[in-house]
Amino acid sequence: MELDNLTDESLYLLAELVSIPSLSGDEDKAASLLEEHLQKLSPEVVERRGNNLIATWRGRRPGPTLLLCSHIDTVAPASGWTRNPFKATIEGDHLYGLGANDAGASVVSMIGAIKAVTPFDTGQVVLCIAAEEELGSNGFMAIESLLPRYDAAIFGEPTNMGIATEMRGAMKLIMHSRGTACHASRPWEGRNAIDSFASDLERVRSLDLVDSSRWGRATIEPTSISGGKSSNQIPDLITTTLDIRTTPTRNNDWILNALRTRGIEFYVESNRRRPMASPAGHPLVQALKRAIPNHVEYAFNGTCDMAFATAPSVVMGPGRSERSHAADEFCTRTEIRDAIHSYAEVIRAYMERPE
Repeated sequence: MELDNLTDESLYLLAELVSIPSLSGDEDKAASLLEEHLQKLSPEVVERRGNNLIATWRGRRPGPTLLLCSHIDTVAPASGWTRNPFKATIEGDHLYGLGANDAGASVVSMIGAIKAVTPFDTGQVVLCIAAEEELGSNGFMAIESLLPRYDAAIFGEPTNMGIATEMRGAMKLIMHSRGTACHASRPWEGRNAIDSFASDLERVRSLDLVDSSRWGRATIEPTSISGGKSSNQIPDLITTTLDIRTTPTRNNDWILNALRTRGIEFYVESNRRRPMASPAGHPLVQALKRAIPNHVEYAFNGTCDMAFATAPSVVMGPGRSERSHAADEFCTRTEIRDAIHSYAEVIRAYMERPE
């Protein structure tokens, strides 16, 4: 099918998709729309797991398996929309609507690319359209083990089709800084937990988080602090939320061990997203370079479902990160056209790679 026709079909599908509210955890209707659409594309199988969809296309001969994955859930609309966020609005080259950029454009572009390359000769393409990427736990993380085993993966997020071969991991810890309560008029009778917090924070800040990653370091940042029960009482406990972004060498385990060694008391509230890095010589990275010779290396500063992948992966998709979760979110027809072309060329280059 001609690229322009594929683009128009994809834009129409995106308009349908963003007109269906699909807040994270409530994607049922959007999943049903895409399930019906995928059935028409004659994959070997379409499987639905909750609000997640898995479709598989096999070539004529055995070969590598490439996973394409993006998500259909959205966050709640931000304040400041000047258009209906749950209705696709097309103005010139722009399509406005909640989820158009993050990550509906990736979803429809991946589908368009599969249309462009099928039938193909070698290997297997698996498409995973995931739920609950934004807020939940019933999405890609929950179904990854049920997917056909894949050799490499591309995760669709708005990178302006820049290629991110690395992604930071993420953790959330609750730090406890303890003291002994007493009356504020007799502070010598107790021990102020705020002083303990200051000492704990100094020990956290003393960690050597610098490394050779794209970001130059991991980060540990206190983001909320609570403690104290009255203005005339020395507090016995200060709790601090630590937002932690990890790198391949300063990874989750490294951070946890380093904090324990420093004597920091904490408990882990969330530790599911691991840092990822795909080696420059991996066949997928090499295929990307052949298919998109003028590619841009992209620093992906967020996290996505790639954190749960079990094979070398990259993040690459149409749209721009700064539009995500913002009022009047949009993507453009040109971006979708370019994404379909690029994804299709990458699939061909990966499947037909030289031995």
